[in-house]
Amino acid sequence: MNRMKLAAGVSLAALAMAGGASAQDALSELRAQNAAAQAAEIARQDLLATQREISARQDQARTAMVLRDLETARTQPPGTAGLIAPLPTTIAPPDDGLTSLSMQMDRMDRLTQDAMARSNAKVRAVRPASER
Repeated sequence: MNRMKLAAGVSLAALAMAGGASAQDALSELRAQNAAAQAAEIARQDLLATQREISARQDQARTAMVLRDLETARTQPPGTAGLIAPLPTTIAPPDDGLTSLSMQMDRMDRLTQDAMARSNAKVRAVRPASER
């Protein structure tokens, strides 16, 4: 009977060793599958990120083109592209040292009076002497 007990014990130990080894193999295989699945997911996420970046840059380019077209349409009437040179956006007034409004108005009055005097002189020169 001792022999039977010994044989049963040895066979149980061998079975336990074989079962432990196969459990270790199964666990290793499961870890390898999980690592491969994780690597595939990382690659998929990288691809999606690249696609989102490409899409964002395309959207930026389209937006820039639309804004450029709108700016061109704002500064230039439709249908006149290339026919009329666009006006400069800012025209600085000539700086004659005239800073106050009253000085500018006085200057305009003098220029107007001078222009009227020249015009009257031309009219008098053309009018016949009999009408004077």
